[in-house]
Parts: sequence; C-alpha cells; structure tokens
Amino acid sequence: MKKDFRLHYPLWQIGFMLIFMVAAFIVNGSVTTYVNDKTSFSYSIQLEALEGGIMFLLIPLFIIMVIILSSKLSKYNKENPTNKLSVWRTKPLEYMEDDEAWQMITRDATKKVYTFFSWSLPFSALFHLLIPTSQLLIIINIVVLSFAQYIIYYVNVRRYVMYTDEE
Repeated sequence: MKKDFRLHYPLWQIGFMLIFMVAAFIVNGSVTTYVNDKTSFSYSIQLEALEGGIMFLLIPLFIIMVIILSSKLSKYNKENPTNKLSVWRTKPLEYMEDDEAWQMITRDATKKVYTFFSWSLPFSALFHLLIPTSQLLIIINIVVLSFAQYIIYYVNVRRYVMYTDEE
C-alpha cells in the first residue's frame, strides 16, 4: 500500500505549490508593465539576473515534475484498469474508496480537512478584511492553507498505512 499513487498524490500537490509560491515571489518582486488602451494590450515582466536564473530553473523543474507525475499516473492506470485515475475529474485523486475501510479512512481524513477549513477560512477572511494586505500575501495565505490541507490529509492516511504495513 505504501507505493499506492493515491497516497503520494498530496505530496505531488505540495511540490507544485512550492514551485508556484517561489514563482509568485519572483513575479511579485519584478518590474511589470501593463498597457491596456483602445488600440493595444501588452503585459511585460522584467526580471533581474538572480530572479531570471531562478525562473530559468523553475520552469524545467515544473515540466520535469509534470512528466514524472504523468508517467506515474499512467503506470497506476495500467496496473489498475478497473480503477483508473484522471487529473481532470472533479473528485480528488486522494480518495481511496476501494472498500469500506478505505472509505472510512478517506472520510475521516477529509473530515479533519473540512474542520480545518471551517476555522481557518473565516479567520483568513477577517485578517484580510481588517489589515490591508498585498495581493502576494493573499496568494501566500491561500497556498499555506492548501499546503496545510494536504499535510493534514497525508498524515491521517499515512498513519493508517504505517499501521497496516506493520501487521
């Protein structure tokens, strides 16, 4: 069960969020030019040497991660033809509902994530309403909440997998 793709999918999401977070910091700190008049539209981003170098490394890293994720998803679908997964469906890939036990495990993990969001979202909204914040801080807040969501889910499901693998 440790090698089940669905168990590791939250870790992939966390990796993509980290890349997004670094890219958001870089783009936010760059010089941007936005022109929108009746005859033309243009948007440009000017990066310094360090930021450009980091972006130059982030883009291939992102592409490599997408290729690896796609190959792992394809491998999982070949090994499980009756339970194929797609990143384009509305139901998250983390749901492992093969039997009643896994339905209970994913239900408990998603219940904890729901409880986390039911408290954190109102506090986040209140924070952003009362304190003037930048767009970057709002994005960071969303990414941190998403990061916490995947950590909560992964830890709860992983705890069960570790327990069953020891038996």
